[in-house]
Amino acid sequence: MSTVLDRSRSGTVVPASLGERVQLFFRLHPAAFAAIMAAVMLAINLAMQPQFGPTQQLAAFAPMALAAMATAAAVVGGGIDLSISAQMTFSSILLVGYLTPAGLGGYIAIPILLAAGAILGTLNGLLAVVLRLPPIVASLASMFILTGINLRMAPTPVILFDGWVLNLARQVWFIPGALLTVGLPLILWSVFVRSAFGRNLYAVGGNDATAFSAGVNVGLIRVTSYAIGGVIAAIGGIALTALVSSADASTSSAYVIGAITAIALGGIIITGGRGGLLGAVAGAAVIFLVQNMLTLFNVSQVWLNLVFGALLLFAVITGSIMAAPRKEKKQ
Repeated sequence: MSTVLDRSRSGTVVPASLGERVQLFFRLHPAAFAAIMAAVMLAINLAMQPQFGPTQQLAAFAPMALAAMATAAAVVGGGIDLSISAQMTFSSILLVGYLTPAGLGGYIAIPILLAAGAILGTLNGLLAVVLRLPPIVASLASMFILTGINLRMAPTPVILFDGWVLNLARQVWFIPGALLTVGLPLILWSVFVRSAFGRNLYAVGGNDATAFSAGVNVGLIRVTSYAIGGVIAAIGGIALTALVSSADASTSSAYVIGAITAIALGGIIITGGRGGLLGAVAGAAVIFLVQNMLTLFNVSQVWLNLVFGALLLFAVITGSIMAAPRKEKKQ
């Protein structure tokens, strides 16, 4: 008679089979699966594109990464925000179409955009928490409203001809600008998750009833997670402006499906309480590199949503398998 699970000398249950060891590894490191996929995709892209310029590719990657990170912030806390792409576009239009013509397009625009992003995220959080609307319904309504506002603010694309923002698509000193826009939220998040707020955020996302009974202000924590997502979305709007040198209302829904797929690939459980922004970046890297490969193979962009849907389904199934509890079986 043998058991599938062995016990170490310390009494800890240790997986006996290779499959269970792999499952345990990915359970303990949610972002690892997407990171491995991204590394494989990157190797393929490098092999097929000898002139794979890192600075330009990072600039193109930054908006997708920031959209995924902004979405992940609310999801970790047990919510979801489908209006992140529209918030990014709003930030871009506000910068190019309004702040710059008003003489506020310099570095003073940064705190204004971040504050606007925080306000938009907070409003979405209040809709879900105070009005007790289902988060997916509240954020979907917000996406449609904000899309209409974006179209009203910029019925035609607005071009940005000059400014510090455009440097983010190239280099700031010797650092690729995209490393700054993507790296800053990652650094701040790593500080957040080690604080009392971070522990409470994961507790609320994992089980809000238990967190509430432990004295955690569930509503405040959840609204704050939406606000953090709004701030990251504002940074995403800056990165998007740097990439295309313009503000275009048609991008209001461009990153919705990609962001959801990225966080699912990155090991972030859609019901909350597991994962982090690093996984979101890894998942976004997979999405971005898949898009690159489709372009290399001259695959029409009309197939993009089909690919995203297949990747999302794959991510959800894989995530459920990895998160499944181990069972002791006797033979």
